[in-house]
Amino acid sequence: MKFRVANVKCDGCAANIRDGLGNVEGVSQVSVDVASGDVEVHGDTLVRDVLITRLAESGYPPSSS
Repeated sequence: MKFRVANVKCDGCAANIRDGLGNVEGVSQVSVDVASGDVEVHGDTLVRDVLITRLAESGYPPSSS
């Protein structure tokens, strides 16, 4: 699943996103492109609403989903 998120400014932001989504059940891999703000999440049983909520709670709300 792909998301474009706000507020991604550095590698520390990317690490926060990876850490936050990495704890969600079913997530196996998270990739973050700092330059574009794109986040790609891989896993077996991903629930879009759960991922959106976790991103927003972490301070990186999706700008479009």
